[in-house]
Amino acid sequence: MELISEEIPAKMQAPAMRQLEILTLKKVNENGLIFGEMVPFATPMRLGIILENISIKLKESIKEIRGPRLGAPANAIDGFLKKNKIERSELQEKKTSKGSYYFYALKINTQPLSNILSEIFTEIIQEFNWPKSMYWGDNYSLRWVRPLRSITAVLFENEKRERVPLRVRDIESGIVTRAHHVMHPEFFDFKSINDYQEKIANGKVILQPQERKKIVVQEGKRLAEAKGFYLVEDDKLLEEIVGLTEFPIPLLGKIPKELLSIPEEVIVTSMREHQKFLSLRSSINGKVEGFLLITDLETHDQQKTILSGNMRVLNSRLKDAIFFYQNDLDLVKHHGMMAWNDKLKSVRFHEKLGSQHSRVERIVKISVMLASQFKLEKDEVSKAATLIKADLVSEIVAEFPSLQGIMGSHYARAEGFEKIVSDAIRDHYLPVGSNDDVPKHPLSIVLSLSDKIDYLTSLWKIGIRPTGNKDPFALRRAALGIIRIIVENKLDIDLDYLIDLTGGNFDKPSLQRFLKERIAYYMTEKNYQKKVVKAVVEHYKLEFLPIMPGIIAQINAFISSTSGVRVLAAYKRVSNFLSSNKEILGFERKISEERATEEDKLVLKQLMLTKEQVEGSLKRKDFKTALFDLNSMVDSINQFLDNVQVNCEDNALRILRYSLLYQMRETMDRVVVFSELDKK
Repeated sequence: MELISEEIPAKMQAPAMRQLEILTLKKVNENGLIFGEMVPFATPMRLGIILENISIKLKESIKEIRGPRLGAPANAIDGFLKKNKIERSELQEKKTSKGSYYFYALKINTQPLSNILSEIFTEIIQEFNWPKSMYWGDNYSLRWVRPLRSITAVLFENEKRERVPLRVRDIESGIVTRAHHVMHPEFFDFKSINDYQEKIANGKVILQPQERKKIVVQEGKRLAEAKGFYLVEDDKLLEEIVGLTEFPIPLLGKIPKELLSIPEEVIVTSMREHQKFLSLRSSINGKVEGFLLITDLETHDQQKTILSGNMRVLNSRLKDAIFFYQNDLDLVKHHGMMAWNDKLKSVRFHEKLGSQHSRVERIVKISVMLASQFKLEKDEVSKAATLIKADLVSEIVAEFPSLQGIMGSHYARAEGFEKIVSDAIRDHYLPVGSNDDVPKHPLSIVLSLSDKIDYLTSLWKIGIRPTGNKDPFALRRAALGIIRIIVENKLDIDLDYLIDLTGGNFDKPSLQRFLKERIAYYMTEKNYQKKVVKAVVEHYKLEFLPIMPGIIAQINAFISSTSGVRVLAAYKRVSNFLSSNKEILGFERKISEERATEEDKLVLKQLMLTKEQVEGSLKRKDFKTALFDLNSMVDSINQFLDNVQVNCEDNALRILRYSLLYQMRETMDRVVVFSELDKK
């Protein structure tokens, strides 16, 4: 089954393949079919799937479809009837363990295989979900990513070929298809799957994205090495290129020397963003001096015209970039980067938060307060912080927004600032992606933390929050950046203190919860046990963030040790006893020794000793010792529960013993919430 449409956006192709595979598997199983192999494929112009060895020895079977609950609203029942194209009289009432429901008995596999496949793929096309799609056609009856042009659906059995009848809007399925829309636009038929695959390949279409990627990389490297270059890794661009071509043909070009006078980042960004070129570095000096253009067309002159045309466009782009860069340099050399800061007053950060200039002023204040923690001169920090957003109004960044910070660094060096200042202007945006390094130099760290905490708290103040999978202002990324900088640099910085530096009047508890969620996400991504991460993050305040990985690792090791198993078992025993006797919950938990027996006094003495040891270890932030301190209380707990009648008739004595048990549990929970560690 193959759907040919106008161009599918590159980033949607791989998810579409996965969705087609999942939906097909689901529908095939629901209809009782059996198959040998499933092969989805996607190109810019087509989405399809091959099913091999489908079972055609079909037996009639009954499938019960559960509907609404008895007593459900009439519109819910009507919706179920309409969806399944049945009458009310066909419904049956049945009791289940979850209550009484309406059921519909569906007879399946009583039709010819082609009809069953027709229903399956019609449903798939109707249910298919694109991130963005179009309603189109005369009556807007079909929603698809781009206008659908043709459907091919063919069933092969031995030597026979049969059309699978699909009809979507006014498009009926056929038994012919076409290959490359320019090089082989004519339609052709085929006698088998192998015949289809052979003819489509000869028609200049490579169905599998991974095969196209392999061609680009292998042929690209061969061309580069032959001309004294090597390929610059750019996986994101490579994936996009693969999604733009059905038959990728790499072409190598060299950048004219007179256009290499601008910073390398400008050249790479211009080629990547404007023309989708992969950059090539010289094997001699390591500089970007060439590129790979990936075309989707073979020509009689071996693609020379295509390369020539792209070279002309590149030359124009880079000449424009040189012009912008020279204008920026002239301003910096004559007036300094501070000349741009006044222009920031007219650049809006957010309609409720004022300009970028106001934001820079806030960042400067935060940076200056942070400076002392890193033994930095406040004047130097203030000067650097004032410049971190200056390049936003430069001509180059206006053309290439992704170069913000990078160009600021170049301009700072041109003005004569020290390297640590120019590096800090560049690195204060880091980390952007999950694979980016975090800033390492103290000045870069101060500017990055100040920028991110201001961003986070400012937007929080005006009620902007991430919801579900939507985070248009990238608050999760900002929070994760702060967490990574603190943890990976092992900084002794309290996150609460950092929040308070902003002086903002906002819902701080909700921000703390959000940050804890991000900490838990970060720690879980580091492959720590989820239950241990949750227990630690929920229990410890944000001030413990720098040492949380160590705490988690120690607890992880402890619960796997003999001592840890004993402590967990004792905790569970105490907790289960208290949970099963909830009627005592409201009593006064103060311990009075007046009615205590010798057994009570012994366990009380051990409890007080353990509590003192645990508090001392926690005060020193020696969590490993605190965990093993708990082990000294295990024997006392077990002996107490084995030998002492907690629910005795003497009310005062009963209250004493419950008080002891509660304090045992509370002492253990001072180190970590053990109830979380006991979860599966």
